[in-house]
Amino acid sequence: MIKLIVTDMDGCLLGGNNDLPPDFNEAFELMKKNNVIFAAASGRSIAGLKKPFGKYADSMTFITDNGARICHEGRWIAETMLEKEDYLPMLDDIRKYTGVLPVACGETSAWVERADLITDEMTHELLKYYPSWNECSFDDIPERVMKFALLYFDDIEKNIYPYFKKYDNDRICVQVTAYVWIDIYMKEVSKGTAVGKLQSKLGISPQETVVFGDYLNDLSMADYAELSCAPANAHPAVINRFTETIRSNIDHGVTRKIIELLKNDL
Repeated sequence: MIKLIVTDMDGCLLGGNNDLPPDFNEAFELMKKNNVIFAAASGRSIAGLKKPFGKYADSMTFITDNGARICHEGRWIAETMLEKEDYLPMLDDIRKYTGVLPVACGETSAWVERADLITDEMTHELLKYYPSWNECSFDDIPERVMKFALLYFDDIEKNIYPYFKKYDNDRICVQVTAYVWIDIYMKEVSKGTAVGKLQSKLGISPQETVVFGDYLNDLSMADYAELSCAPANAHPAVINRFTETIRSNIDHGVTRKIIELLKNDL
């Protein structure tokens, strides 16, 4: 019996134009009929995560900022913040690489230091995750921060991550989360630990959970689900770790699999 379904967004549930699959309503109605809790898990902020779902968002659970916060039934039920002393040592490196746009992800807003350096290409990418942003000095961010996100358009894993992996330690995680993104957050934060917290809160077991993911920040979810599905376009490490490979996001693999599973449950 499936009680919880958790899916990543970009490159996984969403199609090539960052839109919901055409059969999403069928999948959603099946989840409602089967009393399955449906959660979207992403590096996006809550506003950016809700946006693609429109009317469906009111009936969903959200794991935001790669697991730093969980919103269930319209309430925040868990959150983990970066401490200022954790990110201050990184600021010189965060600022110095040409072409890298750093974003501080706060409780209510995304923050940038130099809005004048944001190109049209950056704006297009930012809007997927953060519907708006404000400008401030990173030395004095006016609210608590969940994570720093670094945007770079030319294979960030190869060209930028090597300069920041030295900050990955027993307190801080430096994680490549997409071809153009690196996220920096507290070590205990992950999509997987967020799924575990949600399961504990709702009394749901890994055997009753299905997860979908395509990139390195999704790997931890496999530890909390008996069935973990990677679309065919997923990072090779995810395909190797997850229990099943499904159709790509372009071929609507996530919703096809949800429909298949829940029709079998009827």
